[in-house]
Amino acid sequence: MKTRLLLIAEAGPARAAYLGALSRLDVEVDCVASPDDIGGAVIEIPYSGLLIDVPTMIRCECADKNRVNRIVERFPSLRLMFDADFGGIRGLARGGTMRDNRDLAEFVLSECVPFAPRSIRVATRQALIFNVLLGGAPERMAAEAERTVTINVSEHGCFVFTAGRWVIDAPVWLVVGEFEDKTPIELRVRWRRNWGEVMTLPGIGATFESMTAHQYAQLHSYL
Repeated sequence: MKTRLLLIAEAGPARAAYLGALSRLDVEVDCVASPDDIGGAVIEIPYSGLLIDVPTMIRCECADKNRVNRIVERFPSLRLMFDADFGGIRGLARGGTMRDNRDLAEFVLSECVPFAPRSIRVATRQALIFNVLLGGAPERMAAEAERTVTINVSEHGCFVFTAGRWVIDAPVWLVVGEFEDKTPIELRVRWRRNWGEVMTLPGIGATFESMTAHQYAQLHSYL
């Protein structure tokens, strides 16, 4: 099986240059335009390394920088810069300085190829069905929330069955019927699978943004 890498870079000359250099190596590459686009099927795909365009990261208003850092720490990662007038592609390994240039091909062959692939998912989700209310505002849960269920849950987030067009990176609220504490739990929508896109359940993948101590303890008792 070919080594598979994830490239985080906006569309443009830099991404094209990186893909051109990588095409000369025997690797497969997936691209996302922002760290906040890391979701859906990409979470489940095993990767052997991350390549990160520095200007993309600087311009990105990441919704959850701690999540991004946790992901990066799980893989060999190389920060990249591209300037057609000053040397083309420059690589900088984590912990290095701008003077410690790293060759992209050398990094891939020496660090990514030998690295056992793993998925981006930080915490393993378990098949766990909770009866929940899903709504856009905590004060209107009783009147307007959608009655639905979770499909899987981890200590960091959950996948909720829904055909609603919830907005990526927007907050939503969840009330879990099985929890003693019915305080609405704030979620952040990380990705969405629309009805009919693929032959599987529609819904949203979301991370827990707030939870009471009692809710967290109950969640762990179920997990």
